[in-house]
Amino acid sequence: YRLHPSPSVPLLAITLHPDCSTLRGIDPLRVARSMAPALAVAFFSKSSAGTLPVTLSCAENNVGVSAPVARFVLPICTTINMNGCAAFILVTVLFLMQNAGIDITLPIALSWIVIATIAAIGNAGVPMGCFFLSASLLASMDVPIQLMGVILPVYAVIDMVETTLNVWSDSCVAACVDHDLTES
Repeated sequence: YRLHPSPSVPLLAITLHPDCSTLRGIDPLRVARSMAPALAVAFFSKSSAGTLPVTLSCAENNVGVSAPVARFVLPICTTINMNGCAAFILVTVLFLMQNAGIDITLPIALSWIVIATIAAIGNAGVPMGCFFLSASLLASMDVPIQLMGVILPVYAVIDMVETTLNVWSDSCVAACVDHDLTES
């Protein structure tokens, strides 16, 4: 379980976001280098909301995203674009349900994909926010939340990776939106 971010992070951070950027003619490596200060703050603060001022500054000054686009897109993305949290909720719920002896059928797994996505949109971009959101979702579905204690010791590192992924995703979205608006 401790390695759960490993399949989702490369898929999103190294494949999906750069591919979307590349399709628009944006160099994802340049964006990543330009956003390095924001990504570092996100990693160590574990808060995408707390990182927003640095994210705005890097997007405007380093990436070249226009101020109106950055100031509109990035706060929205910081609020609703929680890729790392959605992945954590899904993997955590399925892991804990399996360990609690609950049979996971395809309809249950698919319903949790939808629940995780919607819940992540409503999650606050603060440290440990996704952990407590997952615990409340598990409790509402009668899954024993005592098993969350197994995850707590490693969650600080997971939260760092999740938050960095969220800020990276926000940056890619802002760069793509700015590029699309500039071209039209």
